[in-house]
Amino acid sequence: MVVVFGFGAGKQQDQGEVAPAVCPNCHNQVFLHHVRSKKSVSLYFVPVVRYGTDDYLVCPVCSRGLQVGGGQLPSVRSMMNTTARFRAGRLAEDQYMTQVERFWRKLGVDPAGQQFIGPARPAPPAEPAAAPPPAAAEGQAPWMAQLRQLALLHDQGVLSDAAYEAAKRRVLDH
Repeated sequence: MVVVFGFGAGKQQDQGEVAPAVCPNCHNQVFLHHVRSKKSVSLYFVPVVRYGTDDYLVCPVCSRGLQVGGGQLPSVRSMMNTTARFRAGRLAEDQYMTQVERFWRKLGVDPAGQQFIGPARPAPPAEPAAAPPPAAAEGQAPWMAQLRQLALLHDQGVLSDAAYEAAKRRVLDH
């Protein structure tokens, strides 16, 4: 008699968009998605016993993600609702970006979603970090390429007006 069994992650379920971020893996500007994976024991490829659930914030472009714990799930769900209200036009952009920054700080990630903040490090700065400077186009000064990238991030709503102005000043002062 042959018995085929296995265990591990089951089918992943996309719960929806959570918040805008720059993916630390592919560096694309994306809305990370909440993905839930239910772990189970299978008998003849049929899930028999569920023994846990893992939750992730996943980049829809490269499928890399950040695992979130049970204590962080209320913040994730709240941010999903906030993003849905913003997408429906029921929340102003400045209010939304304030909520996004608070969300990332609660998760221990800098507001741009680019670096993980360890428990021993101080609180992140009040403004999101600018994206790494893009390579300058042929015949274009590097600082101009940086300004174009900042303008793009500002137009996409990743950088608030204040953060955009501060980053622009830093580029122009160097």
